[in-house]
Amino acid sequence: MADKRVAVDVPAERVPEFYAWFAAFLAAEPGSGPPGRRGRERGWGRPGGPGHHAAEPWTTQDAGQAAWLYGKLAPPARALFDLLIDEPGRRHAGNEIAARLELEKGAHGVAGILAWPGRYCRKLGRAFPIATEGREDGGTDYFMEPELAQLFAAARLSRARDAPAGTCAPPLPRA
Repeated sequence: MADKRVAVDVPAERVPEFYAWFAAFLAAEPGSGPPGRRGRERGWGRPGGPGHHAAEPWTTQDAGQAAWLYGKLAPPARALFDLLIDEPGRRHAGNEIAARLELEKGAHGVAGILAWPGRYCRKLGRAFPIATEGREDGGTDYFMEPELAQLFAAARLSRARDAPAGTCAPPLPRA
């Protein structure tokens, strides 16, 4: 089915929160309803209520799928993954990430670059590997749990070893 373009007005101070919500929406199973605030606080793809089809958590047996996902990342998303992989468990404010990655849209851009990785995780049936947590100032912190950072660090090495620059990602591994 083709995508449909939808435009909505969002209060300027809530745009980063909207992008995070939208990425969670794209990563969720169709028909599972809108992601709630609870899912946003601990990360995407986690159980959210009745009728929600939870994505499976990542395990050490998912190395092939992690490598596939890492290979599909656009350069800005890859840079974000790399930052979180290299500093496992450390919470990074959206504005801090935007400055480090030189994103023109600031914290809004951080959340925006996660939409496609969210779709890829949904395709794999896996939880989104980047967790988020709301900040008292209304912003969002992003982080990757140490176990997931280790899995994706290995995926990064695997991609570097197996896929020379400029090549396509390998086919989607079968579950």
